[in-house]
Amino acid sequence: MRRRTILCVLAVSVMAAACASPTPPSLDPSPASSQSPAAGATIALRAAPPDLGCDAMPVEYRRVTFQIDPAAGDPVTARTDTGKSLPTFWSAGFAGSAEGPAVMDPSGQVVAAHGETLDVPEGALPRLHGYFVCPSTDALYVLLHDPS
Repeated sequence: MRRRTILCVLAVSVMAAACASPTPPSLDPSPASSQSPAAGATIALRAAPPDLGCDAMPVEYRRVTFQIDPAAGDPVTARTDTGKSLPTFWSAGFAGSAEGPAVMDPSGQVVAAHGETLDVPEGALPRLHGYFVCPSTDALYVLLHDPS
């Protein structure tokens, strides 16, 4: 009976941790998500999961600054105002460009440039040039379409 209780407590703990915030997928950049025939040199963007649901859990930070360095192992990150570096994940359709450097939307408009800031409003989810942003404690997700 004691073993069963321990297993139940363990299962509930694992489920609670999984629901706390979106877990970043693999930290390996996905080169397929950054290919754009119209762009010059590209940088790899991490691919956001296609079925991402964004928790409404508040984050501690109120602002992020995009750090884009084509030569870095992780070329696009977001530095929080609390000093944490977050990996960024982007929906298919966004493309990284070494020119600028920047991240562009499917129409070629720049949505994030090196040094650009994004405020995270208290009690609301931010938007980056009109695109839905899901901030979490471990990553920043930018989506072409709002999650349903």
